[in-house]
Amino acid sequence: MDSHQILASGITSEDRSGIYDVLVRRDVRIPTADPGITLSADLYLPVTPHAVPVLVSVSPYRKDFIPDDEPFLRRWPERGYAVVLAELRGHGSSDGTALPKFHPDETEDVCTVVEWASSQEWSTGDVGMWGISYAGVTTLRAAAAGCPSLKAIMPLMCPIDPERDAFQHDGARTDLHQRARWGSQMIMEQLLPPLNNYTSPDEQGRWRARMQDSSPLVLDLARPAGDPELRERKVDVGAISIPTFCVGGWRDVYADAMVRVYERVRGPKRLMIGPWAHYFPGTALIYGSIDFYTIALRWWDHWLRGIDDGLMSEPPVALYVQGDHPGWRTYESWPPMSTADELTLATGADLTLRAGNAPAHSSPWAIGVYEPDPTVGSLSGLWGIINPGFGAPLDQHSDDVRALSATSEPLPDDVLICGRGEVVVRVADDTIGRPLQRIVIKLADVDPQGRSTFIAAGVVTPNARGESHRVPLRVTFYRVRAGHRLRVVLSDSDFPRLVPLPAPATISVSRLEITVPILWEAPGAELSAGWDADTSRPAIAEFAPPWLITRDPVYDGIEVLIREPGLRSQVGPGHRVEISGEARAAVRRSAPEAAITRGRHTARVVLTTGEEVSIEAVVHCNQASLWAKGEIAINGLIVFSKIWESSLAHSYGS
Repeated sequence: MDSHQILASGITSEDRSGIYDVLVRRDVRIPTADPGITLSADLYLPVTPHAVPVLVSVSPYRKDFIPDDEPFLRRWPERGYAVVLAELRGHGSSDGTALPKFHPDETEDVCTVVEWASSQEWSTGDVGMWGISYAGVTTLRAAAAGCPSLKAIMPLMCPIDPERDAFQHDGARTDLHQRARWGSQMIMEQLLPPLNNYTSPDEQGRWRARMQDSSPLVLDLARPAGDPELRERKVDVGAISIPTFCVGGWRDVYADAMVRVYERVRGPKRLMIGPWAHYFPGTALIYGSIDFYTIALRWWDHWLRGIDDGLMSEPPVALYVQGDHPGWRTYESWPPMSTADELTLATGADLTLRAGNAPAHSSPWAIGVYEPDPTVGSLSGLWGIINPGFGAPLDQHSDDVRALSATSEPLPDDVLICGRGEVVVRVADDTIGRPLQRIVIKLADVDPQGRSTFIAAGVVTPNARGESHRVPLRVTFYRVRAGHRLRVVLSDSDFPRLVPLPAPATISVSRLEITVPILWEAPGAELSAGWDADTSRPAIAEFAPPWLITRDPVYDGIEVLIREPGLRSQVGPGHRVEISGEARAAVRRSAPEAAITRGRHTARVVLTTGEEVSIEAVVHCNQASLWAKGEIAINGLIVFSKIWESSLAHSYGS
């Protein structure tokens, strides 16, 4: 056994009930079609003389600071599956130069990993693929490309249209996550020294090459909405015909994307949307946890081992109800059809939403006027900003009064919203004559005490004149309690998710109409056994308080700070690693053109050689430009420092 091969002990009782010891092999080289270019993979193998099915995950994220006992890597090998965790070309210990984010040309290398895994002596040839976020995209691409050995997939919480879902939300400019947070994280990872085999000449060569290869990655972050290059990065999920288990979270930015995957794939499929933010469902954080590993194991057993466990005779859709009486429900279809209906509410002569108001007609009169306020948005929580389990919606009443709000009368019955709603905005004469830059709509649940809780949102960037504008809302599953009210909140701001418009204008509204799909549930509908999760309070106390909203009462400004939970671990032969990150966004109501967003990631590595390596990566965005900085210091001496700059002047999509 060489220094890169570790035997990690599993359950060691005499009757192990199918639990295997796990053999870990680091930095296994996978050849590609390009001579001299190999990809790096870590293998987690069950200790058995028999060939086993394989689960593959491929991403750009560094795998060499993941602890050996990470549950999502160990649980499946302990149950008899080989796990292959590989890095994309140009990342981590893989050779070559990184491609732009979500580039379709990554597919060739991903399929290479799948076919390599299928051909190994420890493999039965039956390969499944899975992954969260970026690794979910590579999973979908491999399936859409028809990799021959790929038998089933499990994409979790990932985009399928990078422009709409990730880079520019529905055409609106988003700096905080993709540019500031993700950009600084990836610069830090590119500059981080090799951890598993630091003294290797090959690893040292890759590290030095990465210092010079980061420019394309950074500058790609500055692409504007509508860029043809971004549109070419869509994943054709309609081409997928193999079994697909779609997993999402209602508080994740990619919830709507995961539902769209389920709607479009052609093969056997399942859909599970839980209460989670952007985090692995098997980890208990603020939104609760379930035994996701066991649920996933049944999927893999059915499609990769041929075990008839009754999985496909069960309802294929499992949804977590948010709001009043939360819990799991299962359905035979999406959208559920047997008891489906619609609820339509509209304004009349005032800002009260009522059922049965007369159909809209052209009117010169405004029932309300939105006065631009770029500070609106933060109280809805971090649903649209990737976070590892914090940022639940707050009482957004203070945001509502800064926007234009229309509220219903108390509801006589519970309303279970299931699907995508739509709001039709009719503008008054003084607004019809000019193009609207952006409309942001939020749907809220208002309780009898006046507390307003975010349900769903929608954004359009019409950039066109017109009397009527349709704003589709993102998908949701939410119960509003009888006696509560529904509220439609209109603005042009969703800070810090969206960058404030530099020159906003008032919006005069003559009518608002909302239509939401609803279900009429039978009283006492039962929860599926074993799917309950406690969502009442954070399960891990140290994750608070990583999120801080500060309002400046003097200048009427706001700053949002997001701190990422720091990572401290011992990796490789004993290197100590500390990684931290944060992002800030700030704006004043009187100066939206001066809004700024900044992301910073740092790493400190104490090597077994005695050297201390420090990394700092910063991305700073204002309305016109993006600046990025990467720096490496060894024992306090700066050995690398570089600044990149790119224009953002045409990045609004508005």
